[in-house]
Amino acid sequence: MNQQNMLEYLKEGLLNFVFPLSCAVCGKSIRNSKGYSICEDCFDSVKIIEVPICVRCGKPLNKTQYFLEHKDILCINCKKQLLYFKHARSVGLYDVVLRKCIHLYKYQKEKKLAKPLGKLMIKYLLNNRTIYQKIDLIVPVPLYGDDLVVRGFNQSLLLALEIGEYFSIPVAKNLLVKKKATKFQVNLSKVERERNLHNAFAVTDPKKVMAKNILLIDDVYTTGSTVNECSKEIKMAQAEKICVLTLARGI
Repeated sequence: MNQQNMLEYLKEGLLNFVFPLSCAVCGKSIRNSKGYSICEDCFDSVKIIEVPICVRCGKPLNKTQYFLEHKDILCINCKKQLLYFKHARSVGLYDVVLRKCIHLYKYQKEKKLAKPLGKLMIKYLLNNRTIYQKIDLIVPVPLYGDDLVVRGFNQSLLLALEIGEYFSIPVAKNLLVKKKATKFQVNLSKVERERNLHNAFAVTDPKKVMAKNILLIDDVYTTGSTVNECSKEIKMAQAEKICVLTLARGI
């Protein structure tokens, strides 16, 4: 353990002793906190999305016999809309643990959650190697400049850096930018979301994505409007293939 890590370890130990944390999900005391208020048991309880799913966007499907037997099902939305990514997947449902984790991470600024949440995404990639092959570059979904100043960090970038470090894949920090402010997507319809994000993103250096296989990273997939709009810009820069991975899936 180097000196910096040792100092960090001692600092965390002192904080745990003076200000012991309780898990924000189950309320249980966290004996060995690592700077975030979610216990290991709650992390282990995250519901990983499993088949049957839509083969394009990864939407969970009802576990009927038909869907279990037919692995190439497209959901209704994917049959109707033009998608610029090859496929999208999410680690778990945006429910209970992941919902609380993402809220603490983004809005309570528990930045250290990037490491365990990144590990969940890394584990998912390791278990799904067949659909995430030959990734050349990792691109995080960007924040608009003013939003980045207010939050202080881009949550998708921190997750991308965890993944990139593990797999030794470069992360393009400022290759994809958000060039205009948009409304919060939460209360918008699917059509309103698409209009809201129209021409919101841009690729700053198309040569860096040309003929490359891109892994696009975001925290939550709801309707897919954000990652699809990002993918459109990357595709227009002549990327070879775009795969999407998000931490959570909103249903």
